[in-house]
This record gives sequence, C-alpha cells and structure tokens, in this order.
Amino acid sequence: MNDAEFPVAGSHRTRCAAEDRLYGGPLGGGTKGFMRNSWLGLNGRTALITGGARGIGHAIARRFLEAGSQIIVIDRNRETAEIVKSLRAEIADPPNAWSFVADVRDRTALDRIRDWLIAEDIPLDIVIPNAGVNTRLPALDVPAETVREIVETNLVGVISTLQVFVPLIMGRGEARVVITSSAIAVYGMVLRAPYTATKAGLSGLVRSLAIEWGPNGVTVNAVGPGVIRTPLTEAYMEQFPEKTRAAITNSALRRIGTPEEVADVVVFLASRASRFITGQTIYVDGGLSAGGDWW
Repeated sequence: MNDAEFPVAGSHRTRCAAEDRLYGGPLGGGTKGFMRNSWLGLNGRTALITGGARGIGHAIARRFLEAGSQIIVIDRNRETAEIVKSLRAEIADPPNAWSFVADVRDRTALDRIRDWLIAEDIPLDIVIPNAGVNTRLPALDVPAETVREIVETNLVGVISTLQVFVPLIMGRGEARVVITSSAIAVYGMVLRAPYTATKAGLSGLVRSLAIEWGPNGVTVNAVGPGVIRTPLTEAYMEQFPEKTRAAITNSALRRIGTPEEVADVVVFLASRASRFITGQTIYVDGGLSAGGDWW
C-alpha cells in the first residue's frame, strides 16, 4: 500500500474517438459538473471505491467527483495514483481525491487505510466494493489457486471491505453501501463458473446486510452490470465478434452498455433519491436478464 495521494493536478487523459452506439460509445466520457449541488445530495460527501482505477470502477470514481463528492480509490494497479490525479484534473473545481495501492484480499492493508482515514479525520459516507476478477475456463479446468483468487477477491474481499469501513459510516445519516455484482448472478454462463458463484453470493449478502444494518441507518444495494464495454471486454469483443453480435441481438435495447451507465445507477443508489431502497440488486444490462442468451 502506498501513502495517500493528495490532490495534485495531472495531465488530461486523451479521450477515445466516438464509437458506434451499438458498442457503447466512447470509453471514459462524462459531463463536467455532473449533477453537482443537485437534489441527489452528494455534494460534500465522501465515497470509497475499490477497484476504482479501471473500467466500471473508474467511471464510478469520475461520477462521484462530478457530483461533488470526495473519493478514496483503492486498487491493486500500481498506476492508481497517476490515474486518480489525471481523473481529478478533468473535473472542473474537483473535490479532494486520495488513492491507495492495495489488494482487497489483504485485510492488513485495508486496516491501514481505515486507520489513516481516522487519523486524518476524513469522514466516510459511502462504501462501494467494486473490485473483482474473472477467468474464462471450463469448470473442470480452473486451477484451484484461480478459484481461490476469484472467491477471495469477489466475495471475501467484499466482506472484508465492508467489515473494515462500514463501522465508519454507521450513524452518520444516509449512509450507503453499493456493491458491484453482475447480471450473471441470475443465470448461469459457460466458462464462468467460479465468477458466477461469487456474484450470486453477493445477491444474498446484499439482502442479509440490508436487514442487519438498516436499523443503523445504512442502506445496502447492488448493481448488476450486463455486457459493458470496458478495456477488458474490448479484447474479448474483438476476438469473438459473433458473441458480441449475439449480446446485442439478445439485449432488449440492442446495444452494449457503457461504464458510465453503470456508474449513474451507483450514484443514484448512493444518493438521497434512493433513501427508501435497500436490499436490492439493480440490473444494468439493457434487458439481457429479462430474457435472452448471454454471450
């Protein structure tokens, strides 16, 4: 784990060129000042995001900055500090942002981050366990160490993140937990058995924690992304274009989603607008889970 990275203006990240709308549009876009000072009530709050350096997590971090929230980004990517600096530089009058390089499987590292937040008197309002890993192998061929990594990151890592940081948000008023699950949790998918098991487990975790923590003023919800265009999925789309076409065909909205569309739902679930919603998983999948086949 590195020391906290305090706000320092960085270089502006080059945006991608416009893409065909079927494939989800450009990566990394956003509206500066997104919903700041709005009825969502996120201005001045603080959100902690694991896995926030890439893909959906990066979009979530951007949206909270745009909404006026301070962010704390935890990611095992060694370039997390520079990524967060660059992201903050893209936002007009950005809130504070701190970054830590850590693996959510490392409970000691998470404890150190919590202790740092307490020592620096940085309040916390929203916890977003987003870090996750996957593999694409037949169930009988997945090495035991890979299964352990997936379970320890996607499920145990989420629980550890919550155990460490949720005590800091209890009693603060309108505290929020938003977990990144997956639309795959509602049905199976070939070559994704360990991943599917962990995401299905998160759905049960959300319901249990919502009941347990509700009396403490904490809502617990999840988002379940479907096929989303990220740097990781782009390589798969290029390798298996027929699978991409099938995903589009079987989506009610006939297109691939963007990280920003998932992040917008996370922002909603963390906002004042969702104050009577808890124990739910909202599927952000363009209708794939309503019927149709996965890719």
